[in-house]
Amino acid sequence: MHRITSADPDPPRELVHRERTYLILMATRMVAIVVAVVVPGWWRGVAIALGVLLPYVAVVLVNQARTRGTELDPYAFVPDHKVAVADRPFEGTIIRPED
Repeated sequence: MHRITSADPDPPRELVHRERTYLILMATRMVAIVVAVVVPGWWRGVAIALGVLLPYVAVVLVNQARTRGTELDPYAFVPDHKVAVADRPFEGTIIRPED
């Protein structure tokens, strides 16, 4: 049984999120490459390290599985209590019509 809070995200919405994350990281890499060419000193080393490591980080970050149904997911509804319908199927008063 699947609950709505544990369902996979909408594929187009997930794709937009992945594309946006990847583009932001690759734009940061381009800035790091320009900084590596322009700035002297130890900043050059930091910029080169970013230029080399950001593609790997971007791919890993974009391809990671998203956590659904937890407090970490801003779009998920997490109830305070988890009560399934099958936990108490016969609780309550049954009203039968009088014959």
